Amino acid sequence: MIDHYKTTSLFYGTALVAYENGSSISIEIPAIAGFEFEQRNTYDITTSKKTTKNSGTNATTVSYELLSVVAQDSVPASTRFAMPLAKFVNGLGYVKFVVGNAETGYIISNEITMDCTYFCSELYSRLSIEDNITGEFEHGPEGTYVLMALY
Repeated sequence: MIDHYKTTSLFYGTALVAYENGSSISIEIPAIAGFEFEQRNTYDITTSKKTTKNSGTNATTVSYELLSVVAQDSVPASTRFAMPLAKFVNGLGYVKFVVGNAETGYIISNEITMDCTYFCSELYSRLSIEDNITGEFEHGPEGTYVLMALY
């Protein structure tokens, strides 16, 4: 199942929010070959999954390819969802997924336009002091995320 929004990701910038085989724990998937994601839609899909072991690093790479779309359902624009906007990460330090300011606008992971509504100055302030920040959003027009709360 693919959720109705993309989230921030340390590895990919943004990622699809996916649930494999009915699990209640989400995973991040950067892309699915042959799959066209549209915000505000949830998808029940069938994919093939390929895991490749990278020689010499003991790391693996997972890729997905769309086999079929079983169901696609729209969610109301007012459906809320949360994602990290900035946080401390061991070994990396302070990671900001959002850039910009109130005058020029904010962009999440160089991909998603964010309308910060009444929270622009608070967001700017918290980014300046390197605070952990999670944003709660609703879907806005033309794929924007509308900030409804910060915590």
